[in-house]
Formats: sequence, structure tokens, C-alpha cells
Amino acid sequence: MSSDRTPFSPQSASVKEGKPEPVSSKQPIQYWLGPFSEGVIEKPDGLAKITGPCGDSMEISLRVEGNKIIECQFRVDGCAVSRACASMAAALAKGKELEEAWDIDEGQIAVKLKGIPEDHRHCPVLARDTLRQAIEKYIKDRQ
Repeated sequence: MSSDRTPFSPQSASVKEGKPEPVSSKQPIQYWLGPFSEGVIEKPDGLAKITGPCGDSMEISLRVEGNKIIECQFRVDGCAVSRACASMAAALAKGKELEEAWDIDEGQIAVKLKGIPEDHRHCPVLARDTLRQAIEKYIKDRQ
């Protein structure tokens, strides 16, 4: 699976470059300490688990009705930044149409968290890839 390939069109997904605030921001800490949507959906419509280059494992499960993600849960075995990124990806995806959720990228995740340390810039990429793989799984299973 190429993470920049979209199942909805032949065009690749755009990557938005965000310049997050310095790591002194409290936003990543809030998403780590009180992560939203942490858990797993029983019998999910879409499910993906990816281990990143750093060794962190991220899992995202989806519940879809119609063409809309009505529930998005995550689990992470890894660092606080990975947890914060998975939490933000789940929060951004919930309530979105599948195509809109597919377009969530690492730049949006990083900007929303307002402070990803330079040596953890791979964490929002891992969250993006895991979300997209869960969406792909849902689409593939429906066909």
C-alpha cells in the first residue's frame, strides 16, 4: 500500500506542510495525558495496525455508517507523541465522510497538536498511514 495513493481518485493526496509551535505547547501533553477515543471497537468496519520505523505500534479501528466515520478508536504501544498523534487523527476522522478522512495528513495532525519535536516528525506520518490503511480495509471488505 502506498500511503499517498487514494482509493477515491487517481490523484495522490496532498501533503500540507505545517510549522507547529515549539514543543513547549501543552496541546501534545493534553492529548497524551487524556487521549480521546482510546480503545478498540469490537467488530470494527475498518481496522489497521502498523509498526513504524521507530518501533511504535499503532492501531486504528473504525465504525462506518453510510459513507461517514461515526466512531474512531486507537491503541498505541509506543511513545507519548505517537499516542497524541493517534488521538488527534481519531478526533479529526470522527464524523467525516471517508474521502474527507482520507485527506487528513501528517501536516494537519502536527499543526493541530501545536508542537511535535523534530525527532518525532514520523509520529504524525504513522497516524496518517494507520488511518488510511483502516479506511482502505473498510473499502476493500465492502467490495
